[in-house]
Amino acid sequence: MIKGKLWRQKIEKLSDLTYEAKDKVIKVVKLDEGILTKAEVIEVKGIICLEIDDYLESEIPIKKINKDEWDKLR
Repeated sequence: MIKGKLWRQKIEKLSDLTYEAKDKVIKVVKLDEGILTKAEVIEVKGIICLEIDDYLESEIPIKKINKDEWDKLR
């Protein structure tokens, strides 16, 4: 986990993910294939997610966390 960061933007749907996320770690409620593909195109640095589809694979580092950890992120 990267300490000292503020996770202000929460991605809930594909249209929430913009090019402003390039080279940043994003916070995704439910990671699906559409969001992951767009994140790869935008070249995000990493993804923190609450829920993830089991079949997804990516070169982007993905960290699945539980609800308690999710609530601690700002």
